Amino acid sequence: MFNYFERVKSRPEIYNQLACKELLFVHYNCPMEVNILDSWSQHNYIQYILSGKKAYHTPGRSWLMKSGDAFFVKKGAYIIEKFFEEPLCIMTFFIPDFYLQSFMRENNQLRQAGQAEPQKNELLIPLRVTNIMIAYFDSLIPYFYSETKPSEDLLELKFRELLLNILEHPENGELKNHMLHLISPQHESFQQVMDANCLYNLSLQDYAKLLNLSLSSFKRHFISVYKTTPGHWLQEQKLNHAYHLLVSTHKPINDISFESGFENSTHFSHLFKKRFGLSPLKYRMETKSPGFPEIELF
Repeated sequence: MFNYFERVKSRPEIYNQLACKELLFVHYNCPMEVNILDSWSQHNYIQYILSGKKAYHTPGRSWLMKSGDAFFVKKGAYIIEKFFEEPLCIMTFFIPDFYLQSFMRENNQLRQAGQAEPQKNELLIPLRVTNIMIAYFDSLIPYFYSETKPSEDLLELKFRELLLNILEHPENGELKNHMLHLISPQHESFQQVMDANCLYNLSLQDYAKLLNLSLSSFKRHFISVYKTTPGHWLQEQKLNHAYHLLVSTHKPINDISFESGFENSTHFSHLFKKRFGLSPLKYRMETKSPGFPEIELF
């Protein structure tokens, strides 16, 4: 599973980029050569599709994004699907939580609506794209290819312009609500982050990055919250999800293994048999109800 933020940051020859303090702007033609890939990012990002289309998948929800669409992706893990009908060209703005928190605290007019409403807790928030926003994205492209890079102060002003244009539009209230939650005392409990990302093949170090903790602090806090080790809890969540898919869908075993966050189907089969007494294939065949449709096993 690859870290989208770190991959982009480490390959400026592919991902044209502008750095501004804690922010990172990138503009590129997507080099992804496979159509399905699991990914994660330790930072939120705003993404605008200039051409092509892509899909984001999480357990129970999918979003298809096409040319002219913009969206806010919360930090975390997901599955990306790319389509090859036309080149995928993207502009992305990586934004840490603490920058958004600072932005909200500095802009009193954005907090005048009062208390934040309950969140949908979805990974992705679609954004209403206006003509002003389109003009903004177009105006930013020359900065990526200029021999003289713009100053950090100018880039930060440009980014604040983007945020204000988005947040002042009434149809982007879901993002404003999310940002109000970022500055609330109950912001982002440990359990919320773990529950949202437990079905992916992330390392413990990756989870620690998502929570802005050192690895040792993450392990200590995890045990204090869940009263068990991270490895045991994560394995149980993945096996439970795989079991649900196995008995309630006719997805191939390989797909179930991938969608449940296992490293490979062999490792999944070994752990499943250890937990349930049978391999996934034998378990499905023995528990399949008479009315359950025939399935493609692999």
